Amino acid sequence: MPQYLLILFVIAMQPSAWAGWVYFTNNNHASNEYYFAPVEDKGKVKVLRTFSQLPVDAKVPYHTPKAVVKVTLYNYASEQSTYELNCQDQTIQLTERIFYRDGAGKTPFITHTMKDAFIQGSNSEFAKQFIKTPLRFDDIKHYRIHEVACK
Repeated sequence: MPQYLLILFVIAMQPSAWAGWVYFTNNNHASNEYYFAPVEDKGKVKVLRTFSQLPVDAKVPYHTPKAVVKVTLYNYASEQSTYELNCQDQTIQLTERIFYRDGAGKTPFITHTMKDAFIQGSNSEFAKQFIKTPLRFDDIKHYRIHEVACK
């Protein structure tokens, strides 16, 4: 019996056993934001995923190159963002955003990545989010991302 308790204890202490969404910040009082723990370690780069449920519907651009109106805005209720953080160089890059129709994040309908032609070919404020930038510690989100990923 003691060997089974020891095995259960070892399994319970594994980081993957405690994986899940953890409160991150209130996003400047706009919405509660969560990050997925544990943070993925890719050596020099850490990968952090965040999830936000918005109190009101927001709009996300969707690019249709062959349409007359090239960009259409769609309502979304929640979103998940993936960031790559270089703790040594203190840089951050948004690599992916997944937008959901529902607040619980069950129905994804638009995904944008830094490699999308629409993102790479645009100079819009939305596309600029995907550019690698230095961490700005005066921004609470950047501060918290560094705090969580680089501990």
